This record gives sequence, structure tokens and C-alpha cells, in this order.
Amino acid sequence: MFRSKPPAPMSTSTAMVTTHAEPVKPVKTLSRASTVPSIISAETTIRGDLQSEGDVQVEGTIYGDLNVTKLTIAEGGMVSGNITAKNVRICGALNGSVRSEMVTLTATARVMGDIHHELLAIETGGQLEGMSRRLVPHAPQVVPQEEYRAHEHSEG
Repeated sequence: MFRSKPPAPMSTSTAMVTTHAEPVKPVKTLSRASTVPSIISAETTIRGDLQSEGDVQVEGTIYGDLNVTKLTIAEGGMVSGNITAKNVRICGALNGSVRSEMVTLTATARVMGDIHHELLAIETGGQLEGMSRRLVPHAPQVVPQEEYRAHEHSEG
């Protein structure tokens, strides 16, 4: 009923394979951190400081300071602490200060604290209760008008 087949005859031919191994070149890929933000979900509360070289999106709550590359506080998200980032977009709530090159407050933003920025955009309805201070890497020296006029007349 069940009979096994006899094994197939083995071939006696021999083949020689030559390979030329080249060094493996590393493949340049985008870092996950540069393409996908770390998300603090709405159900999450963090107590402590957060540091990241990538993008962070806060939909939950953070009680602590943040030092990140790019930060988005989503509508419904809340941060109570100081923020240092290259780019900050606030759609939710912040109780603390911001130090960033670019800060955007959307119409739903609620900020209680000072903002230190190079560029600041506040949409209609965005709320800021605090001071806005422009960071200027190399501030041009302002010459009082009288000095300028005196200098101008002495040359001419």
C-alpha cells in the first residue's frame, strides 16, 4: 500500500563556483527619529524631564522640562514645564517658558509663560499670558539718530 520510492541516483558531476566578494557598503537609510515623531498618547502622563534628538508630539500630559528637536503639543495635550527646542508648535496648553528658534501658537493654544524666540507666529485666537522676547543671535547695533547725523555731517 505505502511503498517508498528508491532514492534517485546521485550525480557525479562537479561544478566549480567562483565568487568575487566585494566589501559591503553601508546603505544610507533615514533614521526613524527623523521621520516618525515619538508620541505621548492622550492616556499617558509623564512626571519628569524628557530629552530627545527627534520630534516629539504630546497628546497627553507632561510635568517636567523638555529638551527636544521639534515639539508639537496637540490640542488636548498639556505640558507643565520649560521647553527648549528648535521648533515648537502649540495647539494645546503650556504652563512654562519656551526657548526656540521658531514658535507657532495655533488658534487653540493656551500659554502661561514667557516665549523666547527668533520667529513667532500666533494665529487668531491663540492665547499668550506672558512676555515674548525675540532672540537675536547677533543684534545689529542701534545708533541714536543724533549720533548718526553728526557722523554723516562729519564725513561730508
